[in-house]
Amino acid sequence: MGIRAKSNLDRSRTKWTPEMDRYFIDLMLEQLNKRITFFDYVFSKTAWMNMNSSFNKRFKFEYEMDVLKNRHKVLRNLYKAVKNLLNQKGFNWDSTRQMVIAENKIWDEYIKVNPDVRPYRVKTIPYYDDLGIIYGDNSARKKGNDSSLILL
Repeated sequence: MGIRAKSNLDRSRTKWTPEMDRYFIDLMLEQLNKRITFFDYVFSKTAWMNMNSSFNKRFKFEYEMDVLKNRHKVLRNLYKAVKNLLNQKGFNWDSTRQMVIAENKIWDEYIKVNPDVRPYRVKTIPYYDDLGIIYGDNSARKKGNDSSLILL
């Protein structure tokens, strides 16, 4: 489960596990389906309180809402970075391996100019399609597995 580690500033920091990410994403999708708790890709205070309560109950934590809000930002930035990468010529999504793929030459050239994308060469993103639903990608919404999903 999640671990809170002390940083140099003696503050607690959440170490997110894949299970925690998956559950948080599921909570966001659940709130998204309620429609009234989601507007312009921002969750309402009630939605945040519901997600925080469910998350803490599931993992037996006592996190403040800021922990989930910060993870929301991290996941949104991850989604944007991968989406931007996929918009570049030669990059594609491998749905079997759940990662961005391209020929080595294309990766090498792109990383020279954009070294911050290096991790995506080997990183799997098992929830990319769900992030697309959450962060407003209509094509991902159409591909969503949940037939009860309400499109905004």
